[in-house]
Amino acid sequence: MMTARELRGRAWERLSEGGWLMAVGAFGLYWLMGNVAAQLISRVGVATGGIEMLTFGDMLRQTGWALPAELPAELLQVTVPKPRLWYQPLQFVATMLVDGALLAGWTVFTVSVMRRGANALQVFSGFPRFLSMGWLMLAQTLRIALWSLLLLVPGIVAFYAYRMAFFLKVDHPEWTASRALAESRRMMDGHKWRLACLDASFIGWMLLVFATFGAAGLFVNPYMGVTFAAFYEELLDREEQAS
Repeated sequence: MMTARELRGRAWERLSEGGWLMAVGAFGLYWLMGNVAAQLISRVGVATGGIEMLTFGDMLRQTGWALPAELPAELLQVTVPKPRLWYQPLQFVATMLVDGALLAGWTVFTVSVMRRGANALQVFSGFPRFLSMGWLMLAQTLRIALWSLLLLVPGIVAFYAYRMAFFLKVDHPEWTASRALAESRRMMDGHKWRLACLDASFIGWMLLVFATFGAAGLFVNPYMGVTFAAFYEELLDREEQAS
């Protein structure tokens, strides 16, 4: 059973085989598409009247709070989008569809780096299946949210139980969302703590991202993504050896 350090080392090795520049470019595309999609969803909401643009001061006044005298006037004039009640479910579903397609493409890329067949354009590969990937994203999000309603700990357990769902789905596109989630839960049985420790091993790297105002994220996020793909590959290898 590989340690967090060994998994990171395997990911570093794969990226060092000429994939660092490609991985940074792929993450840049992934990040850019996510931001463009968010802007488009917001613009559609404003155009259809689903989102109203209010100043920060107006939003505070609508809550009934008295405006603190020490708040700068410039801050009160900052424009803030406020989705209307009827638009919020539409915005949520649209976000799930886009996020599902983007995460699927990023997952395909990171797994391909581990399997030595990566191409930066693979980050677009989730869009032809955006409905099934969006449904998986929605189902995963709702299940984690429902478990979180019980207590914090069940929500965290569910978060780790379903972490392999997108990896399994891109390897088995014919699977339903329910099967991908069920197989993820089975695969992660006895390995949730290991993945939590792997997450914790990146705390120093995340502090570097914070210290560089996000700039280091172009390097750190591909490193993390491929490391999680290495974790998935190790689970697959263990299952093959056990069968």
